[in-house]
Amino acid sequence: MRNAIPLGLVLALALLPAPPAAAQGADQQVAGLLQQGQQAYEQYLDIGSAQNYVDQAIRLVQQYGVTGNNAALAYALRGVIHVWMGEESQAVEMFKQALTNNPNVTVPAAWGGPDIDEVIEKARRQLPPPVTYPPPVTCPGGAYPLPNGQCPPVYAPPTCPGGVAPLPNGQCPPAYTPTCPGGAYPLPDGTCPPTYVPPVTCPGGVAPLPNGQCPPAGPAVPLTRHTPVTEQLWNHPVPIYLEVNPSITIGGVYLFYKSPSDVGFQRVEMSRSGPGYYVEIACTMLQPAAWDYYISVLDPQGNPLASEGAQDRPFHINMVQVLSPGALYPTRPDGSVVNDCGPDGTGAGQECPPGFPNCRGVACDRTCTFNDDCLSNETCLAGCCKVPDEDGGGGNGDGGGEGIGLFFTLGAGLGVGLANGDAREPKWMTSYDGYAVYGPDDQYPADVTGDGLADHTGRQTVPIATGFALSGGAIRIGAGYFIIPELSLSANFRIAFPFDEDFPWLVEGRLHYWFLSGPDHLFGAYVGGGAGLITHMIQKVQFLQDNTTCTGGLCDPSSKTYEPFYKVSGLGAIAFGANYIYKIVDMFGIGGELGMNAMVPEFSFNFDITVQALLYF
Repeated sequence: MRNAIPLGLVLALALLPAPPAAAQGADQQVAGLLQQGQQAYEQYLDIGSAQNYVDQAIRLVQQYGVTGNNAALAYALRGVIHVWMGEESQAVEMFKQALTNNPNVTVPAAWGGPDIDEVIEKARRQLPPPVTYPPPVTCPGGAYPLPNGQCPPVYAPPTCPGGVAPLPNGQCPPAYTPTCPGGAYPLPDGTCPPTYVPPVTCPGGVAPLPNGQCPPAGPAVPLTRHTPVTEQLWNHPVPIYLEVNPSITIGGVYLFYKSPSDVGFQRVEMSRSGPGYYVEIACTMLQPAAWDYYISVLDPQGNPLASEGAQDRPFHINMVQVLSPGALYPTRPDGSVVNDCGPDGTGAGQECPPGFPNCRGVACDRTCTFNDDCLSNETCLAGCCKVPDEDGGGGNGDGGGEGIGLFFTLGAGLGVGLANGDAREPKWMTSYDGYAVYGPDDQYPADVTGDGLADHTGRQTVPIATGFALSGGAIRIGAGYFIIPELSLSANFRIAFPFDEDFPWLVEGRLHYWFLSGPDHLFGAYVGGGAGLITHMIQKVQFLQDNTTCTGGLCDPSSKTYEPFYKVSGLGAIAFGANYIYKIVDMFGIGGELGMNAMVPEFSFNFDITVQALLYF
């Protein structure tokens, strides 16, 4: 009968894991491939070739069941490449494999950064907690019992030279002696891996594959990496960090930021910090409730290379008292946190910013500068938002003098303005019938009616230079309504004197915002518009005369060489100004107003300074 190996033994040998010697050789080959991948990335900035070497290393790990530090590093470097490609889910899976092989795995400094650390931590949180078993108590050498409750056979120490495990046939493997250039280990087929040569022919500087052919074009590698900041604690600076692809040459990296109330973006240059660029949005005197920002990367010639966000679609940061659950705390590149805006990091030694509780020990829920910093039923008193007493400072029982209702104003003062263009001659000459008429001049005939008497009915206009002139006394009468304690609508009527036949009048509507609206004081500014006329008296303007003697001796032209002329402006009016009222009693107050009007299309710019009384219902 012929000898035969039992079929069961053949199957058992086929299912045996790779022998320790084969796994150890594969582990050394993995280390060599990772070394070449790091060389391609760190010395030549060749991400494509680095990916090829790392992928070959992972295939060896999976084929020969390699575990330990080299296997963990292979998966970790592949995870970094996935992050660069924007493939976060694949990166998490790679980092989970790396942490399974080595819970303390780290990536080289040139491959790392805050965003890499963030993805590693996300992978770590997804791994199941390690299973702990009660320590064995009966098996020799501290071995764990098998599932059947029996102790495993004691492993016999190897007898092959150098401690190498024997092959499945019971013979010792030949001693390994590296012969490949650069100390590289042979591939599983016994041949040496190709020596890495810097790319010289493949498009885009990509390294050729081991077969000498150029790899197919892969997806474009992002030029920048940035994790947008969405929240930051109020009254703190905001750290901003950006990484740039090391294969491009940078001329400058700039942060553009603004608060919602700013008209345009402010620009600040970011400074080099490790593998990226860093800057902080600094504190301001009045901290805003939000920031908008974007980042622009320029080449050495100042041309845009890449950007994170844009002017028309910036990133938005909410400045909050408490970060939202799960929100990342913004940190510097080294992981440190920023202090608040106080000089010593506690807020001491500075003014309490509006809305900041318990600043410098102030015992109030919200500190403030104006009433706008408080709730609608509160008043800003001594830097603290408080609800006024019912009898504390007048008013109508709804906030110590603040309320909603009708009001009337009456003011009187003096006007002065800036005028140019043409001025008109006033009536100054007494005619033969006792009426004031315009003075004699060369432009008009002396007798147009044929009765032998001078008929001076024409009115001269003369050009004037730009300058200031009085618009006379002014009376302003107004009536309006407080929509809310801080906002009112009103109509205002202005008349002025003295005046010639050009009667100065003005009607305007106003939208008024009261910055200080408290028990005893009102201070605010307004804008509006209307229609009317404003006259400015231009002194000592010379006009033309004839040298004839007036009929009957009723006038003497030689005594009227100079007279005031009047500049008339309007009919459109743009209005703006400011008011202050001190409340003497609940319904009555006095103060002043600076009223300004720009008149169009006949231009002048007028200021009225008036004393004002307010009656409030």
